[in-house]
Formats: sequence, structure tokens, C-alpha cells
Amino acid sequence: MFHNIDLKSLSELELDVYNYIISHPKQLQNLTIRQLAQEAHVSTTTISRFCRKLNLSGFSELKYVIRDELHAEQRVYPSYDLNTPLTDFFTKVSRDEFEQKINAWLQLTLNARFIVFLGIGTSGSLAVYGSRFLNNAGALSFSHTDPFQPDAHGTSDLSDCLLIVLSVSGTTEQVLKQTAEFKQHNAKIVAITNQEYSPLARLTDLTISYYMPERNAGDHVNMTTQIPVVYLLETLAGRYADASL
Repeated sequence: MFHNIDLKSLSELELDVYNYIISHPKQLQNLTIRQLAQEAHVSTTTISRFCRKLNLSGFSELKYVIRDELHAEQRVYPSYDLNTPLTDFFTKVSRDEFEQKINAWLQLTLNARFIVFLGIGTSGSLAVYGSRFLNNAGALSFSHTDPFQPDAHGTSDLSDCLLIVLSVSGTTEQVLKQTAEFKQHNAKIVAITNQEYSPLARLTDLTISYYMPERNAGDHVNMTTQIPVVYLLETLAGRYADASL
């Protein structure tokens, strides 16, 4: 509610109006502007000024906006069933074409002196997990989850490094920038992404895509399942451990 409002622009009395509304959105529908002023212990002028800061014409429009948000929150959405896309994924990984990609990824990993997992947000958490799991298998592996880290490689040659990039969309600007910097220093690059054809794919030596239905829960909140990513990370680590025996 009020997702775009700048709270710092509100006066102390306007904040009282804001706090009352977000605490009593349903009751607001039955109040007049004078009753709201009484409940929030402010003047009707303060409420009118609050409405203008929300780019609303007045109290009536404010009530309409709150009512619409309440209705949106009450909508019933069909339950999300992972069974079908995951069944498709596990069918796909059993095919020879996918097996060849896994083997190519394993070979790049075995040839590297050290491995860096790159990701931010949820993918950053998985980068940490993937790095630790591969360390458990005996590799020298690190995670890189700071999207704003400056290029500190200087003139270093990273041809003995494998960068494994985790990104659902393959379009995140900071991830692309970090990947390009590793590429400039001759690192080998593998991308694990939901989209085979993306800006990230153009920077890689190998791209492995898992094609899950993308789900979002508001701006910049990606709810696409990462079960395939966990499967791929554990598969790589398991095969690396077997190959190192």
C-alpha cells in the first residue's frame, strides 16, 4: 500500500495520517474526512495535503485507491503447481544433448585451477551454496555476490579460472558487467540461466538453460523456482568428486 510514496516528504502530522490508514484500511471506507481527521488527531487540511502528495484529487479518490488495493489483495489466484515444469526438466536432463552439456561443464571445471560462482539476490545465495558444495567435492571454489565490486584484477591472467554465473534472466546489468570483466582477463565462463538466448549467453563458453515458468511477486522480486539450479550444482559437484577419485 502506498508503494511509491516518499515518506521523507511527509510532515509529522501527515505521517500520522499515513500510519492510521495503513493500520485501518478497511475502517477508512466507512469514514468521512472529518471522522478520519478526528481518528488520526489531525485537521482536514492535513488530510487534503496528504492526498495531494499522493497525486490524488482528494479524500474520495484516496478511498477509491485503498478500496482497489484491498480488493486486489483478496483476489484468489490458482495454486502454482511445480509438478509439470519440473517433470519436463527432469525429462530433458536425461537426454544425450543435455548430458553432453553437463560433461562439457565438468571438463571445464576439472581443467580450472579455481572456480568462482557469481550471482546476486537469490542467485547469490545459490552461488554461495554451489561454491561450498563444490569445495566439499575437493575443488578450490569461491563465491562472488557483490555486484558493485570494482575490477581489481589489473593485468592478471585468469585463463586458469572458471567463472560460473547464476542468473535467472541473463540480463542483469551488474552481473553482465562482472562477467565481462572476468572474460577480459581470459577466464572461462559457464552460465546457468533460465534463458538460453540472452546478453549473458553471448559472453559464455557454455550456457545451460533450465526453462522454468518465470514468476514475479512485484517489482524486482523473482519467484522462479530454483530447484533445477540446485540439481545442476549438486550434479556437477557429485561428478567432480567421482572424477577426482
